[in-house]
Amino acid sequence: MTTSNASAAERVPASAPICSLEREYYCAESAYRRDLESIVNRKWIVAGHVDSLRRKGDYFLFRVGVESIIVVRADGGAINAFYNVCRHRGSLICTEATGHVQRLTCPYHAWSYGLDGQLLAARLMPTDFSKADHGLHRCHVRVFHGFVFVNLSEHEPVDFDATFGAMGPYLDFHGFADAKIAHRASYPTVANWKLVVENFVECYHCTPSHPEFCSMHPAEALIAFGAGPSSGPADAVNAYRPQLEAWERRAAALGRPIGTIDDGPESSHLRLLLQRPIRPDYDTETEDGRFASCLMGKRLGPDQGRMYLSFSPFTHLVATNDFAVLFQFSPRGPLQTDVELTWLVDGKATDVDVPKMIWGWDRTTLQDKEITENNQAGILSSRYRPGRYSEHERRVATFQQWYLRELGAPGAA
Repeated sequence: MTTSNASAAERVPASAPICSLEREYYCAESAYRRDLESIVNRKWIVAGHVDSLRRKGDYFLFRVGVESIIVVRADGGAINAFYNVCRHRGSLICTEATGHVQRLTCPYHAWSYGLDGQLLAARLMPTDFSKADHGLHRCHVRVFHGFVFVNLSEHEPVDFDATFGAMGPYLDFHGFADAKIAHRASYPTVANWKLVVENFVECYHCTPSHPEFCSMHPAEALIAFGAGPSSGPADAVNAYRPQLEAWERRAAALGRPIGTIDDGPESSHLRLLLQRPIRPDYDTETEDGRFASCLMGKRLGPDQGRMYLSFSPFTHLVATNDFAVLFQFSPRGPLQTDVELTWLVDGKATDVDVPKMIWGWDRTTLQDKEITENNQAGILSSRYRPGRYSEHERRVATFQQWYLRELGAPGAA
């Protein structure tokens, strides 16, 4: 975007008070298309977990923007990712969200592809037609500790290992590579993806909006670290630090790797990692604080802690002692975001109390859906004006700076 076309939000000097973005960013089709091109399609985004792909031929569809991606297990356990577009006349090949196939066959004219994407059969084509030139379009794919990442960039994406390698020890501790899916739920939200993200990365709204979530956590921890290492006021962070450090010593003695990641707006993916205790009398994030499944991963015992890890603004992970929740925020339109939650448990778990496990985050996400949709509805008004951020919304300000920087906005440096 050129300086002459920049909005007022982009022209504000970096040292000025930071407010929410102007209306166009949350509503306009042109802004949404720019988001897809400049940001969404260039990031490594978690499409799902390998537990969905247990056998050769298992597949699932991942949808983001206008794209539908087939993620499938192929020969030798390889995971492939293809655009769900037949090379004949462009029909969707897979129409069910999940399934099991021997080959990928288009239902329109029966062109058939192997699990490696190569065209196997195309009926009645001219003699000069080359099947070798008509394989499915691939997208970049990586599997990292059980999570399947895709990247829709037409060019070489940012280096995966350099971006996410430091997160490996924490994911390994929780046993995600061997975890299994216990429950999934969808919460389609009538709001721009940035509003969904902004809501998730601040806890200013937690007390008025999330009684269940707040019941599982110390109030002082929510003020200091409710949405990450730099999400709360500095004085609250300093006041809570002794309790955090005491818990870190106890947790480390039980095998938990201790560390923090707190990316700034200059980073490629705005990663985050925070570990902290939950309520002192709670072992996990359930209504009564008691386990819904067995201990997860390499734990030597319950440590009354939880991990919040963010691969990017589009993919977040919250893990407690006995289960974890994967959050996927997929932009689908200017005013539409797919919000998908996947609950994961240890690969050896045999007796999972699913209603107990999902109680907190199911209710919290339904509440987030309502308040975010209300936020979007208000922004559609002609009387909306950008509002000043509180000291408890520091991570939202960081996200805004990152977003504008990704767009190349002149005021974001």
